[in-house]
Amino acid sequence: MIVCKLAEILNKKSWSIYRLRKESGVSYPTLLGLYHNRSRMYRADVLDKLCGALRCQVSDLLNWSATTRKKVVGRTGS
Repeated sequence: MIVCKLAEILNKKSWSIYRLRKESGVSYPTLLGLYHNRSRMYRADVLDKLCGALRCQVSDLLNWSATTRKKVVGRTGS
């Protein structure tokens, strides 16, 4: 599972989401999704803007974790 570390980076820099919004030009809802690690898609243009504003690499923002997700058991039609 890919984990976004935006909250950690902002805390280290003592930045707010509002400041990142102003510096990067990324929309507030997009930043909230990344901050709370709810995003499942990471657009290249968004990552580029964030890395430019935060002066970091994509590998600083995203991390792969071997944590297994719970499988959703679906109903089978009979």
